[in-house]
Order: sequence, then structure tokens, then C-alpha cells
Amino acid sequence: MPAIDFHGRREWFRTHLARLEDTGFVMRCAIAARNRRVLGFVAVSPPGRHLDQIVVDLDHWGKGVGEALLDEAKRLSPLGLWLDVNEDNPRAIAFYEKHGFRRLRSGRNPTSGLPTLRYAWGEIKSA
Repeated sequence: MPAIDFHGRREWFRTHLARLEDTGFVMRCAIAARNRRVLGFVAVSPPGRHLDQIVVDLDHWGKGVGEALLDEAKRLSPLGLWLDVNEDNPRAIAFYEKHGFRRLRSGRNPTSGLPTLRYAWGEIKSA
């Protein structure tokens, strides 16, 4: 999402991740073996079957990091996952559809008001 001001959202993001951790979300990072650099991470709630965040460093897009993180999310929640994705993020939509997610419905992000799409994988029928 190149239009997002990640630097400007840093404090919101820290607070959001802390809230996720407090509510039982599991965080997993992909770390480069050579230099121990964080290449990406995923935040998933296995009990809620909710994939809240999957983020990959721009330099590592298309190199299997996102797929490895998604595989870990599926391993943590083998019966299914649901997620919301920004409607104007065709790269993410294509990624999720390629990996077996199906569209459930449209919605709106409660914080930004931007249109979103809800996707599910596995046994999730509605979320």
C-alpha cells in the first residue's frame, strides 16, 4: 500500500499490535538467516480464526516471505481464517485468492472509512 504513510502511523501501529497481543493474537516474524533482519510478520488469533496483519518488507515482495507467513497462519489456525483487506489493494487481493481465500462480503474499515473486502479460507462460512 504505497499510499499509506507508515512513518506517520507508527504510534498507532505500536498501540494496535500491543492491543492484539493483549487479546491473544500470536505474532510470528520472518527473519533473514544471514543478517537477522525482520523481513515480515503475521498477526493471527487462532481462537478467533482472524488474520489481522500480514506485512512483508518491500524488498522481499514476491520472494516467498508472504507465502511462508501465510502458511504459518494456516498452521496456527488449521480450520480456517478470515481477514479484511482494503478494496484498493489488488496485489493483496490477488495474493489471498491465489492461496485459497474466497470473498465473503464488502465492508468499511472502522478507523479509516475505506472500503474493505472480507475474505475467508478453510471452514469459515461467515465472519
